[in-house]
Amino acid sequence: MKCPNCGREIPEKKVKAEIRVCSVCKEAIGCIYCRTQGNYAYKFCTLHDPRGAYTDSTLFNPKKKEIDEVAAKESSEETEIKKLIKLLEKECRDYDYYDHTYNEDEEKDYGKLKIINYPIAERLIKIGKPSVPHLLKFIRDKRRKKKSGILSTAAYILWEIKDESIIPSLFDILRSRDEISIIAGDALMGYKEIAIPFIEKIMNENKEEYLNAAYVLTGIKSDKSVELLIRGIEYNLEHSEWRKCGILFLYLTRYSANFKDKRAFNYADNIHKRLNKWTVMIQRYPEWTNHLPPKKETFYHLLGIRKDDADRFPVEDDVRDFLRDKYQSINKTPEVNFAYTFLRKPDVRGDYDWMLLNNRIMQGIVNFFMTMDEQEIKRTKWINKSALFRYFAENH
Repeated sequence: MKCPNCGREIPEKKVKAEIRVCSVCKEAIGCIYCRTQGNYAYKFCTLHDPRGAYTDSTLFNPKKKEIDEVAAKESSEETEIKKLIKLLEKECRDYDYYDHTYNEDEEKDYGKLKIINYPIAERLIKIGKPSVPHLLKFIRDKRRKKKSGILSTAAYILWEIKDESIIPSLFDILRSRDEISIIAGDALMGYKEIAIPFIEKIMNENKEEYLNAAYVLTGIKSDKSVELLIRGIEYNLEHSEWRKCGILFLYLTRYSANFKDKRAFNYADNIHKRLNKWTVMIQRYPEWTNHLPPKKETFYHLLGIRKDDADRFPVEDDVRDFLRDKYQSINKTPEVNFAYTFLRKPDVRGDYDWMLLNNRIMQGIVNFFMTMDEQEIKRTKWINKSALFRYFAENH
């Protein structure tokens, strides 16, 4: 008899002594050579894990037996692949139907499903490149009712097979605007730096699929990934493309969390600190909102000067004298008095100048976060808005 876990040949007379069985279902789960005594893997299969079914990937998966039977029975590799994909569909459909433990306000965690599907995925990965056309066809087939779970598993298999000849096909899928675009992105992450030239090309085109391409960078550890994400943020800041800018900011933060990258974190942290400071300033000086862009009448306009005029004095006393002279020479309306009250104090004027400089950017990014809908959150693969701020809190 062969060990179902490690494949070691066990002599018939030693089967009882050396083969381990699950304490619940009595299925063989391994042998004394591959199962460590004293832990759960020595006593249970993953289906009957007392901590919860399919929560520990180190336990033997009884579905492996079913997959091995398919592999042994089918003479045609193509027929075997098709049967395995049908099994994959069934497992994912059953999981979506029976699993109600997740919070519907959050993105569903398919880590458990990955453990359930591991024997099927492992076999398709072992078959290798012949599986690829069937998986691509399955992903593209719009007649089938597919959910995130099976698409996620298909992406994982394509990631592991790493057939470079399908990179163009995956990028064709990435350019689509439905759910499968993100699945192609998940698969492309497995190709690492080989995929980056294709990503850069799409990002340079600056079309709608720009963000799909940028998403792939969150899973590719490379200086080039950070460079492209930062370049994208700065370009979209300059052109007031707040939606793109906000999503790229989330992607850069995700990249930093994935790879503990200091450059990515420091850049994202700088924006986060500015957002935090801007929020504090707005709470401290709510009346200023009527005198910040896009409003035309800033405090400087009310005094009949440009901000540059005040900036040209190197000494604070000279600035104060200049502002006082301007104030005394004009009609003192309530608005003028209001403006002068703030500008004559150096610290307060510094806060106002900072808000003048950052208001457009901060308003744009805050507006993006405030108006993010569930689809936007799903696209960025962040569980919720608070996850972003928890991340920064944990990294300080």
